[in-house]
Amino acid sequence: MRTTILMLFTALTAGWFQPPAPATPTGACFLLLDTANGAVLRNPDAVCDTRLPPASTFKIPHAIAALDSGVIKGVDEVIKYDGTARDYEAWRRDHTLASAMRYSVVWYFQEIAKRLGMGREEYYLRRLRYGNADPSSGLTTFWLGGSLRISPIEQLTFLRRLYDAELPVPDRVMRAVMDILIQPDGFIVNAAGEQPFDAPWPSGTQVSAKTGSTTFGDHRAVRWIVGHVQRRDRAWIFVSCVTGADDIDSTAAIDLAARSLRETGVL
Repeated sequence: MRTTILMLFTALTAGWFQPPAPATPTGACFLLLDTANGAVLRNPDAVCDTRLPPASTFKIPHAIAALDSGVIKGVDEVIKYDGTARDYEAWRRDHTLASAMRYSVVWYFQEIAKRLGMGREEYYLRRLRYGNADPSSGLTTFWLGGSLRISPIEQLTFLRRLYDAELPVPDRVMRAVMDILIQPDGFIVNAAGEQPFDAPWPSGTQVSAKTGSTTFGDHRAVRWIVGHVQRRDRAWIFVSCVTGADDIDSTAAIDLAARSLRETGVL
């Protein structure tokens, strides 16, 4: 017994023994910021402070970096489809930044990552203060279940800075990205096509949004939708996130957001 205890003590003091990492919480978060008064609703808030992979919601800061750096010249610059087999029909064609954002085209933004390179990816993550700002797991995959992590509350803060024109990039860059996030009336569009979003919306409503979905860790998944609602002279920023086993519904965050926006009278 004394030998076993001594061996364990030696392992601990030598740094050989590493306790298991704490499990990532399972649950949901919905955040709603009223831009008129700064009030924030958190309901539910089980994972609002938990850092998770951003998945395709990272396309928002990625597009900002692409335009600000000049690796693409504008939202209509075409990158040619190389013919590689892709999961979604919408990905099997040439794309502009605007259409790649709308249909969440992973290969397009992987090309953006190659053009930026690791140095500039790190630079923009730090400059934009985006989550843990860590792209170390791989240049073309770090946001897809890799090292980059961001919490729902950090997503809300980032979007507020974007829509308040407080990011450290030119106004034209922020405006261009905000424009390509605008959704068609009654729908959210992503790789799977048009997803109904609690239509009909009140007259004069404009919804801007980006979804995200990925797996990570030990059979874990996260679903996101982040965005902005403008209704005449009022505006809100929202973040919806659901995380759990890798079989959670692909529209879980969209459904949570639509229900919550309706219940709060935003839509």
